[in-house]
Amino acid sequence: MKNKNFVILVIVLALLVVIFAVQQLSHDKKTVKESLIQLFPDFNKSSVAYIDVYKLEYPDSGLTFAKKDGNWIVTSYFDAPGKETEIDKLLDDINLLQGEVRATRPDLFNDFDISDSLALHIVFLSSDSTEILHLLVGKGVAGAARSSFVRKDGDDLVYKASENFLSRFAVWNAEPAKRMPGKRWADLKLTDLDKDDITAFGLKVGNKQYEFSKKEQASEDTTAPPTYVWQQDEPKKGKVLEDKDIKPIVNRLARLTASDIVGREVMPEYGLTKPKYKADITAGNNQQVNVFFGNEADTTSNARYVMVEGKPVIYEAAKYNFEALFVNPFKDSK
Repeated sequence: MKNKNFVILVIVLALLVVIFAVQQLSHDKKTVKESLIQLFPDFNKSSVAYIDVYKLEYPDSGLTFAKKDGNWIVTSYFDAPGKETEIDKLLDDINLLQGEVRATRPDLFNDFDISDSLALHIVFLSSDSTEILHLLVGKGVAGAARSSFVRKDGDDLVYKASENFLSRFAVWNAEPAKRMPGKRWADLKLTDLDKDDITAFGLKVGNKQYEFSKKEQASEDTTAPPTYVWQQDEPKKGKVLEDKDIKPIVNRLARLTASDIVGREVMPEYGLTKPKYKADITAGNNQQVNVFFGNEADTTSNARYVMVEGKPVIYEAAKYNFEALFVNPFKDSK
């Protein structure tokens, strides 16, 4: 009987140890969770009209953004149309930014590279240039690629934050005087069409003009969805492309993307005043997109200068875009 009671006591003791361990683990998790706070819960991204990103002693190396007619532009990068998804993500990440306190004294700022002179400054302003938030970003956190140290301008509290803004602006281990790249924030899409919406297009290839259109195929089954085939309308002589040759061109025209932006003015060396190569695209709802290809931008990459009618900047597009439209389809043609 005594042995039986002893076994029962051991079991009860073991259960109590397990319960205590679970409670302690739950308490630890709760403590870690509660130590993370939302840093800027009152940040209203819809109020932001300007963003300045810079190093205090190297303001010319920074980036500036502005909201114009409801859309973002990169004012430090030829006033290029901004990549809305990237800029909106930045604003959302600021709004949801979490962190935990790591320092409370200014004499420790240099330990985190977060003094005024060492930090990356990100300033959010309203339409009347009133400062909404002035964030200082220190160094990244070793072993935590998505973290960096941050503090609010004028505040002594340093937080380990849940985002790495140094990587976001490509200044991780970069020289402070080096200009921050603007093209990652710019919309480099030359065209943004659904390939199925394209109904016709023309290609000017030197002195030749090619015309293509999409035709509905006749079918005896009136209940089946319509099918379409691409055909070359002009010229009728020489190499005439078939549907299988034309569809890859349509796919390329729907999603043309530049590799960079070179400026806003058409310079003589661009070859865009009287371009020898042009794509005229017609899509649904009478949408018309005209893309002009000029001279080679350099002899190393063989990229081409490109202009899109109605867009305010001059682009540079990779060699393969040019060749896929104006060279490869017409090889061996007379």
